[in-house]
Amino acid sequence: MNIRIVIAVCLAALIAPLAAVERAVSADAAQVDGAAVDQARLTAGFQALESACFSCHSPDAAAGNRVAPPMAAIKQHYVQADTAYTEFSRALATFVQDPSAENARMPGAINRFGLMPKLSFDRAMLEDIAYYIYHSPLEAPAWYAQHFQAEQQKRRRVGRPALVTDADYLRHGRDIALRAKATLGSNLKQAISAGGTVAAIDFCHTNAIPLTEGASAGQDALVRRVSDRPRNPANAANSTELAYIAEAKSALAAGAEPQPAVHRVDGEVVAYYPIVTNGMCLQCHGTPGQALDAATHSALQDRYPEDQATGYGADELRGIFVVSMDAP
Repeated sequence: MNIRIVIAVCLAALIAPLAAVERAVSADAAQVDGAAVDQARLTAGFQALESACFSCHSPDAAAGNRVAPPMAAIKQHYVQADTAYTEFSRALATFVQDPSAENARMPGAINRFGLMPKLSFDRAMLEDIAYYIYHSPLEAPAWYAQHFQAEQQKRRRVGRPALVTDADYLRHGRDIALRAKATLGSNLKQAISAGGTVAAIDFCHTNAIPLTEGASAGQDALVRRVSDRPRNPANAANSTELAYIAEAKSALAAGAEPQPAVHRVDGEVVAYYPIVTNGMCLQCHGTPGQALDAATHSALQDRYPEDQATGYGADELRGIFVVSMDAP
């Protein structure tokens, strides 16, 4: 057979599957439920997933050290051929806003990874996340290899939206705070899985502050965690932060969800985001002799002799993320 023909056949064999995937992606992205897909919402959804979800729910199906199911698996359990977007969005929000075995559709994932912690997503961000998952072919075998980096590059070309109003800064700060929370959470889960809570304490002692601050790298911002009952004295709240903490605690005591806040000072916009305890937190922040076992308590006393951060129950204010952003 002529060598040119052989090469042409081989190239066709390689290109055809890729073209098929691209056609499937284009078809999926063109219309859903009879309406054109909103590309701006897809971009917002990808940004939200990258900030808050992918550090645990890795989009790479081959990733090792997994601490949560990949988004493709979540979509496969929630979206069937006849599932409408509104149905999927409602089901996803129900679980994320109240993670429980009763609300879950993936009992095997709970058995393997445990329940995910409750995160502080607002309704608009959850809608963006649901929109992207539903309208993107995450379940396609070649999606990660062919589309994930393209999505990142597209987002970089679009760039960061202009920050003008307090609401703009609150959204930008929220993305940074959620990225910090997700990064810390996924690393802690890996440390606990590998060596128990004592190993997690060692990990936090060395890495918690640099990992937190790293979430704001390249964002013209700085993120910190502070508390009125710090474990590390470096994380003690100042007077302004203590005032917000008192307000957030009052809201929780009244049965309300504490809301983020923002103020402008000395050429910066500073935003506060509450950190509310969940079951995983109590392994290191609970009451000694109850959720906090003796070995973990002893390790805490050794690493943090000034520790004030025990004795918490679930759904209590543990501290806050403080995001300081440059103002024009």
